[in-house]
Amino acid sequence: MSEQIKVEFEINAVGEENLNNYESSFKKHEIVRVKNLSKETTLEDLEETIKALFVEIQLTYAEPPHLTAKVTIRAKADNEEVKYLG
Repeated sequence: MSEQIKVEFEINAVGEENLNNYESSFKKHEIVRVKNLSKETTLEDLEETIKALFVEIQLTYAEPPHLTAKVTIRAKADNEEVKYLG
């Protein structure tokens, strides 16, 4: 069985909004998800997960001006080998 890697997905929807009694106002919605994936996972596989999370966050914040994704894989050096954390 292939080694599993913990992959963190952080999706942010951010935008300015107009509210009475405020000079400026911003709203932000965030989703953070963690998946254990195999080392054979492709960039295309990660992109499919990101697309699904974009759809999910847009159920809460339709058409946000800024919609971003951050994908994190944590690793360390261990005797000249890469060891994945998580």
